[in-house]
Amino acid sequence: MNERDERLRAAGWELRGQVSGKLADVWWKFMLRGVFAAMLGIFALFWPTASFTILARVVGLYCLADSVSGLMGGPRPDRGAYLPQVVVGLVVGAVLLFWPGTSVRTLLMVFGAWALFTGVSQIVAARRASVDGADRGLMSGIGATVAVIGLVLLIWPGSGVVAISWFIAFGALLFAALLIFLAKTQAAPAADR
Repeated sequence: MNERDERLRAAGWELRGQVSGKLADVWWKFMLRGVFAAMLGIFALFWPTASFTILARVVGLYCLADSVSGLMGGPRPDRGAYLPQVVVGLVVGAVLLFWPGTSVRTLLMVFGAWALFTGVSQIVAARRASVDGADRGLMSGIGATVAVIGLVLLIWPGSGVVAISWFIAFGALLFAALLIFLAKTQAAPAADR
């Protein structure tokens, strides 16, 4: 190798170290959100016939926890694009947590709107992300799945608590998988330093 190649290689390693250092501060937030989503998915999967009030409150807690952990993201260049998702999550979480006695149809439609909005936001974020094609496709696919589940909840809100619980479980587990995957990919470069 010549001297120029060595300088480029050293500059590349230095840049990678700087980026890894910044991502090391964020990966645990994705992991925390993924754990919350997985807990919601497991609850909805194994206790589908539980009182809908309890399920609505658990979903509300998840929406609030997810939004609060999103607010803890600190200054980010895409904060303006992500802020509406956080605000919608806070509002939906508060409605589901503090007013679970409203009609089942209303609750399912509110959660469906949130899931649709979150799925579409995930697809938009995937298009803007600077990741390779396979990761972008995975992010878009999971976002599309969550959006379709939200659309189903909006169109057919009265289709039964068990089926809805399984839809919620499926969507939450997919979202958990995406968030944990993102946490792992962000934590891995930090571990290499």
